[in-house]
Amino acid sequence: MTRKHDGGAEREPALKVEIRARLASWPRERLLDFAVERFLADPTLRHSLARPEELSGAEATLSRELRQAIDGAMRVRYVDWREVPGYIGRLERLLGDVRSFAEGYPEEGVLVLRYFVKSIPRVFDSIADEDELTLFCRELAEVSLALAAKVAGAVREVAEELLGAWLADDYGRFAKVPELLVEAELSGDVRREVAATAKALAIQVARTNRHKSQELGSLAARLR
Repeated sequence: MTRKHDGGAEREPALKVEIRARLASWPRERLLDFAVERFLADPTLRHSLARPEELSGAEATLSRELRQAIDGAMRVRYVDWREVPGYIGRLERLLGDVRSFAEGYPEEGVLVLRYFVKSIPRVFDSIADEDELTLFCRELAEVSLALAAKVAGAVREVAEELLGAWLADDYGRFAKVPELLVEAELSGDVRREVAATAKALAIQVARTNRHKSQELGSLAARLR
């Protein structure tokens, strides 16, 4: 996990005050237009607008059940080599359920997939395998990118979160993420945004992880 420099942490409160002051000076209509544009571009922000009663039907129930199923699958102490095929089968069935949900409820489904991506590292220490979990993580990344492409603004968020998962992964489970990002049918704007993220991360980790810094620099160049 990348740590913030102390200077950056000290700068954040001052920057917050500066941004707040600038926004306070904007006319109301300009501020509303800006907010609407941000909500249109980011499905996660739009999700936060939903009132509880709007998410009380089938969508909310299925989303909650899938997140609970993901949490349940992550609660394992140790899976030895004899149990790995059964456990991976459980993860694959769960991913199939999430995929089916996302096809019916795209925005909420992508949020569940993002939750899956963030949760899976919890079992990296607990699985006695060489390849099975790595293959599953590749499939999870592929499905996440493919379904996010169907939701306005979501593919950039998913791509950048997958890149973060790859960077934080010391096990090589997400090793194929850079390759998948290059091969994915991303729009020109998204490719440039992900390239900029890769370049920024390369600078951040240059001292602590030279190998990944070089990979990130290469990825940024390939995405442009």
